[in-house]
Amino acid sequence: MALSVRDSRLSTRLRLAPTRYEPVARLAVGGMAEVWRALAIFEHGERHPVAIKRVLPALSADPLYRQMFEDEARLGMLLHHLNIVRIYDARAVAGTFLMVMELVDGSTLKALFDHAQARGVGFPVPVALYIVGELARALEYAHVAVDQDGKHLGIVHRDVSPHNVLLGRDGAVKLADFGLANAASHHVQVAEGMVGGKLGYLAPEVVAQKPTTPQVDVFAAGIVLWEALTGRRLFHGTTDAETVQAVARCEITPASHFNAAVPPEVDALLARALDRDPLKRLAGAQALVDELDALILQVDHEVSAKDVALLVGLFLAQQRAKPPEPSAAVAALLAEELAHFVVAADGGVAAGAAPLDPHDFTWKR
Repeated sequence: MALSVRDSRLSTRLRLAPTRYEPVARLAVGGMAEVWRALAIFEHGERHPVAIKRVLPALSADPLYRQMFEDEARLGMLLHHLNIVRIYDARAVAGTFLMVMELVDGSTLKALFDHAQARGVGFPVPVALYIVGELARALEYAHVAVDQDGKHLGIVHRDVSPHNVLLGRDGAVKLADFGLANAASHHVQVAEGMVGGKLGYLAPEVVAQKPTTPQVDVFAAGIVLWEALTGRRLFHGTTDAETVQAVARCEITPASHFNAAVPPEVDALLARALDRDPLKRLAGAQALVDELDALILQVDHEVSAKDVALLVGLFLAQQRAKPPEPSAAVAALLAEELAHFVVAADGGVAAGAAPLDPHDFTWKR
């Protein structure tokens, strides 16, 4: 049954808006944005940890990038699922864009992959199946989601990769970053044949510039599972061109070749998830969920979020490197921007802030 993404609690969210946000520490910085840990502080003193994504001002000046930010924010605020990172609010403020998001206290799956691949080992089979099962649940929800009028949103994530899967210290598995997604709600539509996402996680039909369907997300989830089990990259060349060529060839060595603990049934599942022909691939994300659930019962029916939490905890305990500390000036600038971000008590918006509310946009059919 299709799931609605309508948020009937919008007015409650506005009434309970934080009185202020306080930046705590920068978690990561890249070429497009930086992510901060922050506190949302409410009128009666309640504090709630959040993540703040701050887009670099140089990119904020680009009208196309601004529209893509608005698309991502609008869609993110409407998707409510246990396995998808929530976006609580987003604004254009003082020459940049800010998103307030759910804080997943832990690590990216990519960081754990890098650690495992450096040692040449894969994840325990039950944990790998569990993580990808949770990822597949997020994809199934997104693929069948409808708007408040019951119209299918046509969401395809298009950027499923370990970089966008977050693992919490509590064992949560959450899919993030719908910035490259195809969706009927978007004002900026991705042209057919346009390559999006990370090259090593593309489906062969994307490389061949064929129409994008939810099957590209199923294929990417299959790559994530193969790499989790083997501790290796499936499609990876020394250059981008070599990586794309490897995707196009779509030659899949059974995971059991690199990890003897992988049972034949898992190899068979991977063969169906990674079939070159999308019409012969698993029928969809729900089919992937169902098969993974059945395999978990066979391999280890007791595997759970606790096992993911243990894996994340062990990884974090071994990490010493920290993101570079921002200058006092950068921290002060973010604090000033967040002061403009806060919704006033009467429901209005502080001067200089342009709210992005999912109900303020006309949904495209």
